[in-house]
Amino acid sequence: MNQPAITAASRIQLKLEDAPPFGAGAMPADKERTFAMLAHLFPLIVWFWKRRASPVLDAHGKEALNFCITAIICLFPVSFLAGFPGLTVARIVSLGLMVVGLGLLALVVFAMVKAREGKLLRYPVNFRLIK
Repeated sequence: MNQPAITAASRIQLKLEDAPPFGAGAMPADKERTFAMLAHLFPLIVWFWKRRASPVLDAHGKEALNFCITAIICLFPVSFLAGFPGLTVARIVSLGLMVVGLGLLALVVFAMVKAREGKLLRYPVNFRLIK
């Protein structure tokens, strides 16, 4: 009779795909691995700089850049509007956003580890604006 509680967090599953193979572009495979990891930390810089040199970096950079855009679209309005009701509400929302930010950072670190292994993490709840 005891059924585990189904929460929204337990429904979200991380989707890993095979990325394009390392060494398929104009870069050596070891540099591609490094830049694929960095693409998740600095997607705007790495993707614009190296997207034409490697299909791996193009795939990782697009996914990470879309994730950053999604985070900004979702989190900025919440943080902006939280200041209007009062200081107590702003503090509570700020703590909640800090927890969400740590979760986003954990996703980025996980994506970096998987990028090193040749996998592409499809971030959950990601607006794919850049195709």
